[in-house]
Amino acid sequence: MASRSGSNRTAVDLKNGLVSRTIFVDHDIYQRELERIFATCWLFLGHESQIPKPGDYLTNYMGEDPVIVVRDGAGKIRVLLNSCRHRGMKVCRADGGNAQSFTCAFHGWTYGVDGALIAVPQHKDAYYGELDLTRHGLKEARVATYGGLIFGSWGEAAETLDAYLGELRWYFDVMLERLLGGMEVIAGQQRYTMAANWKIASENFAGDNYHLPHSHGSIFRLDMRQLNPVNPMQYKSMERFYNVATANGHGLCGICVGDERYEADLALARTMGPEIVDYVEASHARLKQRLGPRQAGIHALGFANMFPNFSFNDFSALRPIGLHLWHPRAPGKLESWQWCAVDRDAPAIIKEHARIDFTRVQAVSGVAAQDDTENFEQVTEATRGAVSRRLDFNYTMGVGHDGEIALDGYPGQYGRYYSEHCQRNFYRAWAQRMGVNGG
Repeated sequence: MASRSGSNRTAVDLKNGLVSRTIFVDHDIYQRELERIFATCWLFLGHESQIPKPGDYLTNYMGEDPVIVVRDGAGKIRVLLNSCRHRGMKVCRADGGNAQSFTCAFHGWTYGVDGALIAVPQHKDAYYGELDLTRHGLKEARVATYGGLIFGSWGEAAETLDAYLGELRWYFDVMLERLLGGMEVIAGQQRYTMAANWKIASENFAGDNYHLPHSHGSIFRLDMRQLNPVNPMQYKSMERFYNVATANGHGLCGICVGDERYEADLALARTMGPEIVDYVEASHARLKQRLGPRQAGIHALGFANMFPNFSFNDFSALRPIGLHLWHPRAPGKLESWQWCAVDRDAPAIIKEHARIDFTRVQAVSGVAAQDDTENFEQVTEATRGAVSRRLDFNYTMGVGHDGEIALDGYPGQYGRYYSEHCQRNFYRAWAQRMGVNGG
């Protein structure tokens, strides 16, 4: 995998801004991604508001491994591999609920919500009473939370979630601390399948503002509430907008540092009434008090991706927070899972608008998601051929200019609004995890 057939150049040549198309279609590379990325990185799995009580659970995936995210009897959050230790069948086949135990429908092995094997049918007759139940509990992943967001990892204990997030935590705090009552995930979820490679979706959220006026140009001409009320298409200037790359492959798009998003929120709030103005002012005051003027000046993040496959939208205190997972299913297949989140203490009208805006724009039938799906699928389709895969994807935008923008007190590597330094940062992390020389 170190080099492409017929070429002495590496699969990820970041010095020249080139990435081989092979990494998006090769089955062996995909299997190595499952082992070296999805079995080692910290992966987003849900939010504490989705499992508030002991026994509450939801099911998810870490790569292609199914997991149960459950709050045990003592209130501890656990992430359990959803695979019976007898024949491997899923022991939980529901999307979520409340349970005291999980029983495999194949042979009846039963596990507690802490993952311990607690019952085996015919234990005395079939196993002579000799099967050691304590050795056959469900495999358990490491668990950590940040601001109520739940993450799991199969990786080495040495890498903590805080270390993995790194400078991204500074930006997460803007989104999380602005919420007066904390984050609340609205009940329900949307899932749909794409004939696309997971990396194409993830890197799009990590750094691709370049596609917005072309792929999503119609959105900014529609007579509708804008999901992103602060954007260069309406401001007619890109000078106040930045992309930010942080260590471990994380990237953020459309960061503003001078109260632009707060001022836009206030203007929108004045059209909705004094209660909404009070709410926006209180949210911003909370940011100033808890985080200081720099983070308060950002107010909301734009869109972003936490490496490898957790993307999120946070454009405004008056808009939904979109949580997106790009689950890998094959080199040319992914499942999009997405949730709408709000401030628990937001006025009811904001929550209702958030639900509608999320459905209208970035959900399965939304105008932006349909654009993105078509892009991701056609990129993948046009890359599978024998000739196509000999070529590179071009990430040369801004090569040689990294580090030219320095904003004192703002973590991460800042770049222009139109730049591909965040995508190069994404593939640098990918190459390091995969054991490839990233150039």
